[in-house]
Amino acid sequence: MTEAGTSGGPPGTNGVMNGAANGAAHDAVNGAPDATTNGAENRAGSGPRRRFRFPLWIWATYAGILLIVSAVVASSFWMEAGRTGAAGPFWPFALNEASSIVIIFALTPLVFAWAGRLDPRRIGWPRMLAGHLAGLAAFGAVHIGGMTLLRVLLYPLFGGAYAIGRDRLLATLIYEGRKDALAYAGMVLGAWLLAAALRKPAIVAVPAAATAAAAPGGRIEIRDGARRIFVDPAEILWIEAAGNYVELHLPGKSLLQRQTLAAAARELAARGFVRIHRSRLVNRRHVRASETNDSGDFTVTLSDGRRIAGGRRWRGALDGQA
Repeated sequence: MTEAGTSGGPPGTNGVMNGAANGAAHDAVNGAPDATTNGAENRAGSGPRRRFRFPLWIWATYAGILLIVSAVVASSFWMEAGRTGAAGPFWPFALNEASSIVIIFALTPLVFAWAGRLDPRRIGWPRMLAGHLAGLAAFGAVHIGGMTLLRVLLYPLFGGAYAIGRDRLLATLIYEGRKDALAYAGMVLGAWLLAAALRKPAIVAVPAAATAAAAPGGRIEIRDGARRIFVDPAEILWIEAAGNYVELHLPGKSLLQRQTLAAAARELAARGFVRIHRSRLVNRRHVRASETNDSGDFTVTLSDGRRIAGGRRWRGALDGQA
């Protein structure tokens, strides 16, 4: 950011996540990842809610990986059974693994939706960890229950019968629970890593009239590869850290700039930007209200109705600029 003219098996879940997943399963399969926020969507003390959205080729690749892993595991168990003298048909091994990955794949969008609600920048780390423990319990229950139901229903089609004896129930829960914990953690981590890897700076053309209206020398330059976009800092509502980038939020759009938040704070301090959180700056001229909660943290309401969370450590910076 420079001055213009001077030298950015897998998972499942149940009722705990259903509220998070309403409408989000569709969002997760379409478009690119983003984070949006507005007055209706955010409560006091909250920031933007993350929504993980991935293109269809990601989902096709994911399904292919699950199928390959399922085939390898089923064939390995089948061959091992043959070596131990318990040889039998291949279909029970294949059906066991297939039932597991079907449930996992079906519940993946729900896990992504739940992970998006548990953004630690919005709700804090303690609530995030508690939410993921609940999500893991829900995931394990639905995964184990769902694949067991599929096996009970499908085994008779092949002339068999599936049942778990009471003496094996605890062992089965422990065995599947360990795998489910790794799968759930891998899904959540994978969602964040994929979102970061696929994120690209937005290409937004600034109307000529807008740049002409800006004060001479008062615009900032956003670099998008070989493209340069000039923005009047007065239009920027707030800025947040996004990995190796900062994301500039303007009315109706956002831009990415490869820069640290600390550097952006130094450059824009004279323009009325103040830090309200370790990962957020706000444009003081767009702050319409500020509300402090019992813990000392606070929420600012911006000119477009957005509510952005701030930390008590930075409260003085906002008050000092009033």
